[in-house]
Amino acid sequence: METDRLEIVNLWNTRHNSLFVMAPLLLEIGELASSFSFFDVQHVNRSANVSAHLCAKHACTLMITESWTGSRPSFLLTSLLADDARSAFVE
Repeated sequence: METDRLEIVNLWNTRHNSLFVMAPLLLEIGELASSFSFFDVQHVNRSANVSAHLCAKHACTLMITESWTGSRPSFLLTSLLADDARSAFVE
């Protein structure tokens, strides 16, 4: 998992001084992580996390849960295409 919040990475790695408000999030991440044979939380620059920020911004405008199965939401297309183009050079 990648995040641009260094605080989250540090909390995940130490798991000692979790902020009360963050504890439920860390527990949920831990539950989801247990289904993988390997799981790591890494810090990335904010510029590497554009798609996540667009999703969060979009979610703030919703009154109901929204999901996309087999399709890409239009507000993410440009960001996803840019990510895909960058990853083509990293092999």
